[in-house]
Amino acid sequence: MTWLAAAVFAAFAIPANAEFVKLSDDLTIHYQTAGRGDQVVLFVPGWTMAADVFEKQMAHFADSKTYKFISYDPRSQGQSTHTSEGNFYEQHGRDLALFIEKLGLKNIILGGWSCGGFDVLSYVHQYGNSNLKGFIMIDAAPSGLGVDNTKDWVWYNQDDHDGFREYFTQGPLIDREKNNTEFAQWMVKNATPEYLDWITRISNMTSSGVAALLNESSAYQNYRDDLKGMEGKVPLLYVVREDWKDTMPAWSKANTPSAMRKIMPKHMSFWEDAPLFNGYLDEYLKTIK
Repeated sequence: MTWLAAAVFAAFAIPANAEFVKLSDDLTIHYQTAGRGDQVVLFVPGWTMAADVFEKQMAHFADSKTYKFISYDPRSQGQSTHTSEGNFYEQHGRDLALFIEKLGLKNIILGGWSCGGFDVLSYVHQYGNSNLKGFIMIDAAPSGLGVDNTKDWVWYNQDDHDGFREYFTQGPLIDREKNNTEFAQWMVKNATPEYLDWITRISNMTSSGVAALLNESSAYQNYRDDLKGMEGKVPLLYVVREDWKDTMPAWSKANTPSAMRKIMPKHMSFWEDAPLFNGYLDEYLKTIK
């Protein structure tokens, strides 16, 4: 390890315990834990990301005797097994269910960031919400496609007139370095060299082909009904970036009016503005009985 790499690693050290669990003959999952409480809070990272991105939440819960915070690297991301098959969100939901089963997790508070929202919604779609005490969307959307992503809480326009979908499907295949850099810069207010090095190294652990496939798969997900189905049954928290400050509340008021709704500046503000996000999280957790 060079002195620069060592310095970057030290700057983004994670106060957590790293472990591995074998889910099947072809899949071993890397995960991290913090805290010693009985109430599990399980976060799933987004597209090409790993559990490392939740280091500020790991630190927040490190000494907790009430909560145990867990996050993991989905298949083909981070230090989990990189597989040639299974790189789509229906399978991610099945992987999550098996992870929960293997660790014996009960009555969990489940959250997904970005496309990790499709992992957790896929889990609810396939297995229901009976094992959930809470559900959190962290700058995630319930559907991949909509008529107009400036007016609806979705990622992409059906006709892709803004090129957003094409950019994240074709971009990793055509120029991964450019795509990584621009993606990393988009996620935060202040993209320092140390941050750029850290986040692009995490993203590069996922192959370009898998990155493209995962993004294209995201466009076909539609879990609106599954999210609506948790209204009044599972306490909901939505924290989204300012770009969605109008679309998320409008959708939520019409479909899940009991949800707690919060705004953060950017896509990765749970890391960059951790005190703000962690404050929202603490406020929400106090409502969980």
